[in-house]
Amino acid sequence: MISVKGLAKRYGAQELFSNADIRFDPGKRYGIVGANGTGKSTLLRILTGDESADAGEVHLSGKPKMGTLNQDHFAFEEHRILDVVMQGKTVLWEAFEEKERILHDPNAPMERFSELEEIIADNDGYIAESRISEMLEGLGVPTSKHLEPMQVLSGGYKLRVLLAQCLFSDPDVLLLDEPTNHLDILSIRWLEDYLRQFRGVVILVSHDREFLNRICTHTVDIDYGTIKTYTGNYDAFLEAKALDEEMRRIEAEKAEKRIGELQSFITKYKAKASKARQAGSKAKMIEKMEKDMDAPIYSSRCSPTIRFQQCRPTGKTVLSVEGISKSFADHQVLKDLSFEVYRQDKVAIIGPNGVGKSTLLKILLGHLEKDAGSFEWGHETYPEYFSQDHSDSIDPNSTPYQWLHNIVPTETIGAVRGVLGQMLFSGDDVDKTTAALSGGEAARLVLAKMIMLKGNILVLDEPTNHLDMESIEALLEALRDFEGTVLLVSHNRYLVRAVATKILELKPDSYQMFDGTYDAYLEKAGEDHLNYQVELANQKKKSKKEEDNRKKEPLDKRKEADQRKAFQRESKLLREEVEALEKAIETLENKIEAINDVFSDPNYFTKAGPEEIRGKTQEKKALEESLQEKMGQWETQHAVLEELKDKFGQT
Repeated sequence: MISVKGLAKRYGAQELFSNADIRFDPGKRYGIVGANGTGKSTLLRILTGDESADAGEVHLSGKPKMGTLNQDHFAFEEHRILDVVMQGKTVLWEAFEEKERILHDPNAPMERFSELEEIIADNDGYIAESRISEMLEGLGVPTSKHLEPMQVLSGGYKLRVLLAQCLFSDPDVLLLDEPTNHLDILSIRWLEDYLRQFRGVVILVSHDREFLNRICTHTVDIDYGTIKTYTGNYDAFLEAKALDEEMRRIEAEKAEKRIGELQSFITKYKAKASKARQAGSKAKMIEKMEKDMDAPIYSSRCSPTIRFQQCRPTGKTVLSVEGISKSFADHQVLKDLSFEVYRQDKVAIIGPNGVGKSTLLKILLGHLEKDAGSFEWGHETYPEYFSQDHSDSIDPNSTPYQWLHNIVPTETIGAVRGVLGQMLFSGDDVDKTTAALSGGEAARLVLAKMIMLKGNILVLDEPTNHLDMESIEALLEALRDFEGTVLLVSHNRYLVRAVATKILELKPDSYQMFDGTYDAYLEKAGEDHLNYQVELANQKKKSKKEEDNRKKEPLDKRKEADQRKAFQRESKLLREEVEALEKAIETLENKIEAINDVFSDPNYFTKAGPEEIRGKTQEKKALEESLQEKMGQWETQHAVLEELKDKFGQT
């Protein structure tokens, strides 16, 4: 499908890669890996034609359709979310648009209407909205938002819509740069399932090790100034690369030894006429061997040195939370949340987006007001915070050295520069403007601050979003070795599995604190919330039922009967409303299906008059709008009914 020959790219004096040959085949999924700044995203842009290479060529067999993630979050602010996704399939979207124009133009030629219906049918247009809704729901965009304008969503959710747009375009080649950023753990699992079923070529950049392990059939490594493809996922690549590097080291040692032997011969015999020819020959051999060794022999991968030390140990109880609740307008994210954290606990806070994970951290650190409840930090507690939007905390009119030294003004120049060096800021890097920092550099600078301040509680909100694999591994080891307490929000399953000693799972209507590792939690819970896509409604019902079973004694027969009667009495009107809505939804669906059957007759548009066609189309549109409204009402009423069932212990 895609073949790359002799590819080279450099920025100024920095050569990213040269003389690279790669082949990308259909049905295979390629993960591009390498240190930050080695050219992963650049390679994607070269493949899409958005950036030119300095040398080499990219050959696309059969003119495949390329699917990329639109990076302009604000290009569709006034468009309905569902329509934004629909625009991913241009021919279908334009057919719908032209059809609408014809319907509202009495003088438009109706012959074109028939052609447009064929285009729509050929592109599965009449099931497109259903398919789009499934995609959006899988990516965590609630059904209630699908008909609203894009501007109602936050930046992270806009990215999800644009990802759905890319997937809906049905490309032959998918090129994705960090697709799991801003996705919650359930949406990541949905994306994994989607990509594994995709039949074309998948080429992606990601720093999520578990995502790469679950998705990739091949790993494309950018290192040593070139690009090499390995068969297998990320873990398989690590093993194969370790063998490659061992062979590289052995060959380099042999070459150096041989050069030394040749040089000794030249030194010894260059003055003798009888050996002059041999000495000259050996000098040419050395020249050739040194030229062969001009290729980079050191990996571009560098690991920071991260060691968190606490200023002093905390008391036994680090944090007590009692009944915390928080709402934003009508949306409640935290409800009556209570738990305790003890010295040396490493608590991973997990759950889908929107349940209040980041909100909880901000409340605990005083950055956000709670609506109800209380919390208290224990004796001698000094929390340090890594915010998800950490780059906002860095003064753009500074340098890494100035910014860090201003935070710890009593520290020596050597101490500040030493920590910066450990975090890979060396030479001129410490004096460049902070406004020019990459996402990974900004993250490492904030970690440097946390190292120097020596807090005994580390509060981290999605710390791996901009870190490369080596930095993530170093952070993982540092958190595991840290003798203080950790509160961690992360969708990175590899990090959670390695670090957490307790799991706080936040759910849409409840929570639970599990005392144990993530693997032990999975074994008991029976559901991998960082791995498996679940329907929230079913999960809420199951979680609530399990919680009730743990907390309450079994009800006797009389009490069960009383609760059943109470439920029947309180829910009577609600159940009637739900049943009426279900009948109305069924009727609307039948009417829409009947119109679709009429439109599917290839002779209909030649027999029917323009007014009849317009009338049928407008009728269908009105029915679809009514269906969406009824569905929204049903979801609201059904959720209230489920809450009543839970309240009275009904199944």
